[in-house]
Amino acid sequence: MMMLKMMNPMGSMPSVPKVGGDDDKDGMSADDKKEQERLRQEAIKHAEKERQAKYKKEREVRDQERDKIRERYNIEKKPTAEEEEEEESDEEDDAFGPKKKEEDLDAVGQAKKMAEEKMGAASSFFKSFF
Repeated sequence: MMMLKMMNPMGSMPSVPKVGGDDDKDGMSADDKKEQERLRQEAIKHAEKERQAKYKKEREVRDQERDKIRERYNIEKKPTAEEEEEEESDEEDDAFGPKKKEEDLDAVGQAKKMAEEKMGAASSFFKSFF
């Protein structure tokens, strides 16, 4: 008998699940599995809402502390991204986009601008002779 098992490798093979997938180890039907997945998704959403509420509360506490410090030392609050977007949308009067703001040039930028103006004045002066 031992010799037969050695010669036939399929003789002592463990049981293989069926191709149709009917081998339910947990004994649940497809409807029960769908319901369980739906409940799991609801639990995940609920946990996410609780997490967001927790962090929102913590953020509010931090903002209050920062406001106290700003008030004590007379520091202006920087505008948030939402407030900046509102300001930009207020400046848009036409459909061509926001108005260009005049940039504050640093010393190098101011020197470059002044040099370009002087060069333009000099070239126009020499063009008057020709």
